[in-house]
Amino acid sequence: MLLHAGTNRRIDRRRHGAGSAAIEFAIVAPVLIVIVVGIVYYGVMLALQQVLTLAAEEGARAALRYPAGVAGTGLAATQQARVNAAAAMARGTLPASLRDLVPAAGVAAAVPCATGSADICVQVTLTLPTANLMPAVPMVPMPASLSGSAMVQLSPDI
Repeated sequence: MLLHAGTNRRIDRRRHGAGSAAIEFAIVAPVLIVIVVGIVYYGVMLALQQVLTLAAEEGARAALRYPAGVAGTGLAATQQARVNAAAAMARGTLPASLRDLVPAAGVAAAVPCATGSADICVQVTLTLPTANLMPAVPMVPMPASLSGSAMVQLSPDI
């Protein structure tokens, strides 16, 4: 008789344990899902940031590779050709799916390297608006835009 009564108690405890596990799962699962989605979103954002930075670096390198002192052109024309080469290379390095989302205007510009310096630098900046890039998820903040930037100093004899 005692064995039978103990068995009934074990059965009752198992029934109560199954219900509490379901409740615990219902409480914890949404939190875990939000954390996983947040990790994926931020992983994608970091990957896009890296793509933009690498494309800007390639554009800056293109300004350095552009031939200096092209015959028949002046200093200003050569400098502008280097800026144009930097902008074209930076946008050309981006994947086709992102290239159309990055505004073409103002990608590269000639800027002074330092205050009071006569040296010229080429700054390449790629900005990607994220508004229509990925769907919004509640409780996962997203930046308004991502940008990658690089700058190179041109030799004084441009």
